Amino acid sequence: MMRPYERILRDILDAAERRDYTGYSKFDALNSPVLNAFSFRNKWLRILFTQAVKEFPFNVRPFLLVKPSRNPKGIALLARAYFSLYEKTEGPHDLKRGESLLEWLLENPSPGQAHLCWGYNFAWQSTIFFVDQYEPNAVVSVFVGQALLHGYRVTGHRAYLHAARSVGEFLVRDLPVLHDADQERAIAYVLRSARAIVINNQVLAGAFLAKLWRHTGEEDWKRIAVKHINFAANKTTDYGAWYYTHPAEKSLIRHDNYHTGGILDGLVEFYEETGEDRYVEVYWKGLSYYHRNLFESDGAPRWMNDRRYPHDVHGSAQGIITFKKAARHDKTFLPQAAKIADWTLQHLYREKSQDFAYRQGRWIKWDYSLMRWCNAWMARALAE
Repeated sequence: MMRPYERILRDILDAAERRDYTGYSKFDALNSPVLNAFSFRNKWLRILFTQAVKEFPFNVRPFLLVKPSRNPKGIALLARAYFSLYEKTEGPHDLKRGESLLEWLLENPSPGQAHLCWGYNFAWQSTIFFVDQYEPNAVVSVFVGQALLHGYRVTGHRAYLHAARSVGEFLVRDLPVLHDADQERAIAYVLRSARAIVINNQVLAGAFLAKLWRHTGEEDWKRIAVKHINFAANKTTDYGAWYYTHPAEKSLIRHDNYHTGGILDGLVEFYEETGEDRYVEVYWKGLSYYHRNLFESDGAPRWMNDRRYPHDVHGSAQGIITFKKAARHDKTFLPQAAKIADWTLQHLYREKSQDFAYRQGRWIKWDYSLMRWCNAWMARALAE
């Protein structure tokens, strides 16, 4: 009999396939020709429109003429879900679908770049930078690189490893270096300098470069990986948490759920790839903070350490992944992953449309789905 998690995973993957893996994204408001025109290229109007669409309790994107499209980061997450299923079942359909998504990514990188890289399928204005549609960034490129390495591990196709190596070159050679010292290194989020360093990016980059070292044996990948993770590890608070940026005051994000989980995943992945325990103490202290401060007792994900609502599906997915990874080294964390999964299925899964709702607030529910933010992340989590 098919287990409940696997049945729901199959359902959401089948539903995503029927939609050709296209959908809306959390920050895609500026894909609206209406809002884009009336932003007048003004930073604060762009932020206002993006935040308004994101926070509105109904999906207003169709009325603003935003078209569903493929998000490269979402495609990478879905590819990894298929590869994880194939590792468990050896089903040819899962392998074929995973490889087809990788092929799409390889056919659709950010144009005009020296190395393979990807960006979001929408223009995005943050408080510290603006990026245009498909303009490459570190995060999306790393997620695609991770999917390529997962595909390589499953299939042995060296073309995937070659492509992942090109992503590594993008991280090391193309992105501006914002900090470089004997033992630390930090890169920009995008292809332009910034006044703030995004901390989780450094761990993402470091863990990915460690994986490249594992497969190529090239010591430079590992040397640079250590410097990136050192930067983030040295920014850990004395109570085991991380701010979103350094300096911390450059962002309104404090200790939030899914960025914290992503940092923890990178730390444990470095240990698994290299066998070196230099970050183990930081990892377990951070995991304890994450467990105590960013989830409710019933498994609901907190938005931030000091803010309970909204319960965001991305936080659920991240928690499942993070505690499942932790359970590889301490099985007592496995029930926490299951608790989060069960809460999410009870409160955010929509059986009729076979997808996940965006988030649950104290009084209202954002009862619509986003392909990358909701379904790709939960597919990756349930497959894990």
